[in-house]
Amino acid sequence: MNDLFKKLNVLVRASINEVLGDEHAVGQSRRQPLTPDKLGKDIDREITTLRSRINDALAFEDGLQQRVTSLQDEVSRWDQQADEAVVAGNDVLARRAVEQMQLAQQRLAMAEADLREHQLVTQELIQRVNMLEAVVADARRAQAEKPSVEVDTAEEAPSAQVTPRLPSLSDVLRDAQEKINRMGDMINAQTEVTAPSPVEEAQQAADEQHVQDDLAARRERLSKPKAP
Repeated sequence: MNDLFKKLNVLVRASINEVLGDEHAVGQSRRQPLTPDKLGKDIDREITTLRSRINDALAFEDGLQQRVTSLQDEVSRWDQQADEAVVAGNDVLARRAVEQMQLAQQRLAMAEADLREHQLVTQELIQRVNMLEAVVADARRAQAEKPSVEVDTAEEAPSAQVTPRLPSLSDVLRDAQEKINRMGDMINAQTEVTAPSPVEEAQQAADEQHVQDDLAARRERLSKPKAP
């Protein structure tokens, strides 16, 4: 899912640059506002769709945060069980608790990395959409301030050829959204196929030396009398 939002960022940026040109490109100062035709009639709907994507990204971020919190709790539980088993002299249970704790720590490290990356991706997406809304607002403000001029169609020179219609910003964004939807289906399908089962995940062996070092440190720590 995080890959999906990263691809959305890339496509939105490319879409904006394609229509706005170099002088409107992301990271560049805007000079000439776009015309309403260049924006397209569906630009408001496309921006609303992007805002919905932002909401999806924030909701996904909440899910990642919940997973991090859950794994932190799991690490703490196994840590406590390992201490209790060492105190009780149950080496088998202590070893199992340490192994499970270390596996949970590995999953926690990955979840925390995913959360940090996703937070950066979400902030970038928010900036992209904010910039897009600013461009649209500039175009509409310039159009409202522009004096109306009546055109005498009789004096217009006949066009020798029909100029092909260039895609509007809403057209390009809609196309980007369709690509994103297809990518989302592909990513979801890949996740269903490649996600490890709980059994496979449990079979990932914890590093034996780390387990031995952890148990030795616990025995030394817990064997010391508590200070009065």
